[in-house]
Amino acid sequence: MDLSSLLRPGIPRGSSFSVSQEPYRAKLDQNESPFEIPAEARDAILQDLADARLNRYPQPADYLRTKERFGAALGLAPDQLCLTVGCDQVILVAFWAAGGPGRTARVFEPTYPMFGHYARITGTTLDSVTLGPSYDIAAHGLGDAVDLMTLVSPNNPTGLGPDRDLIQRALNLGGLTLVDEAYADYAGETVLDLLPHNPNLLVGRSLSKALLAGVRLGYAVGHPELIQALEALLFAPYHLSALQLLTARHFALIQPHLSTHVASVVAERQRVEAGIRALGLTPHPSRANFILFAVPDAAATYQGLVARGVRLRDVSSMPGLAGHLRVTVGNEAENDLFLDALNSCL
Repeated sequence: MDLSSLLRPGIPRGSSFSVSQEPYRAKLDQNESPFEIPAEARDAILQDLADARLNRYPQPADYLRTKERFGAALGLAPDQLCLTVGCDQVILVAFWAAGGPGRTARVFEPTYPMFGHYARITGTTLDSVTLGPSYDIAAHGLGDAVDLMTLVSPNNPTGLGPDRDLIQRALNLGGLTLVDEAYADYAGETVLDLLPHNPNLLVGRSLSKALLAGVRLGYAVGHPELIQALEALLFAPYHLSALQLLTARHFALIQPHLSTHVASVVAERQRVEAGIRALGLTPHPSRANFILFAVPDAAATYQGLVARGVRLRDVSSMPGLAGHLRVTVGNEAENDLFLDALNSCL
């Protein structure tokens, strides 16, 4: 029996999104933080987890209390927040809510591949715009109104992103505008202040990039009516685990350390950019915790770096990124390993 006949048309086939499993001395391929969360926060979370009844589901009251504490740490009202499994789930639920058969979403390539993936699996028509070498949406234009406009600020994997004026112009077109701010901690910029006057704005955020990739915790911020619809789609709180809720509940303990860790990564980002440039290569300006750069032979350079224990991402097969690699900014020792290995490869 051909099992593919059981699946509806349009379902992706083949292997899922994958990362390298090669041994490493510097893991610089997934845009994670090089720092652990502070010990007192870890201990508080683990103590509460030890006391939790793991044979019981998280209850709606637990979720609401968590949103209150998490929102208080962020300066947001609980009814503006939906807690999610990373920012990926924000993207998915936006496609559930605003996409689907007969509806259109626009993406600007190169960008995060999950947008295209979720368009396919939700049956959403994808209007994919490939930008020129400056990766500037404003130079191309937003186009006409669509049901779901997706913008990433800063954009992955290019490191830059649309400015506030362009985001406001997208909102003025109507339809739902999703702004993915997974890397906003490193950029020091946000469009959250646009929410009061733009009910069609949905902002996706992540704690994975700054400190907590292993917890897979994200959140959506939007108009209370929109948030209520998203939570209904997710059957909140049953899409989250006890660990995710406890981590969000203790975020006030983690938050003070974020700025210190982010400042360290930003300083290292500037040093690594300068190091890449000193080798005669051209890194693209970045406001995130990674750097996109061009090399004469991406495949050979990538293999050479992996052989030297440095894992990074070969993005050369993505639209508009032929000959490019992307490296996550790690700690000082990891970044030194990367620069030394890159010099050897060249």
